[in-house]
Amino acid sequence: MAKPADDEPDEMLVVAAILGDFDAFDELASRYRKAVVRAAQVIVGREDAEDVAQDALLLAFKALPSIEDPSRFAAWLSAITRHRALRFIRRERVLNSRRVEMDELLIERVSALNRPFVEAREGDEGVNAALEDLADDYALALRLRYFDEMPLKRIAAFLGVAVSTVKWRVHRGKKLLRERLISRGEKWNEKEK
Repeated sequence: MAKPADDEPDEMLVVAAILGDFDAFDELASRYRKAVVRAAQVIVGREDAEDVAQDALLLAFKALPSIEDPSRFAAWLSAITRHRALRFIRRERVLNSRRVEMDELLIERVSALNRPFVEAREGDEGVNAALEDLADDYALALRLRYFDEMPLKRIAAFLGVAVSTVKWRVHRGKKLLRERLISRGEKWNEKEK
């Protein structure tokens, strides 16, 4: 099948993926993989976030036929990510989860699951340290918007909130980030933030 267009609505890709189109799910996974790893990172930390994100995306693919409203895919994926991260905290640090053949097939066939979820270089250490001091809602919105260059509408869909809420979190987060950087004696450069 032809590779889905980047501007195709999520619900069209969900339906295609349910019907067995790996490329459609690959596009969905590519759209939200950075958001998934960021959400997991909030709960399990940076070291285990990619494992949890991959697990969440695999589970999402398997559970795709059970989605009630394909237009709410992003919020559904976000909920799966949070649940998988919490489960990881409780159980999977002690026991390595067993992989089944289906997981291996998906990892092989869906390219978004094979590459690193978040690039190693995310900005200077001062900004990262200041972001760690912010409330998770603000820090996640800022990271998704500026580090991952995710559109506001997609962030809103992933977080399950209105676009206006994302705009507020980005606006308020930038203000809080600026205050943190200035209080640490670091320079605030609006063009980089």
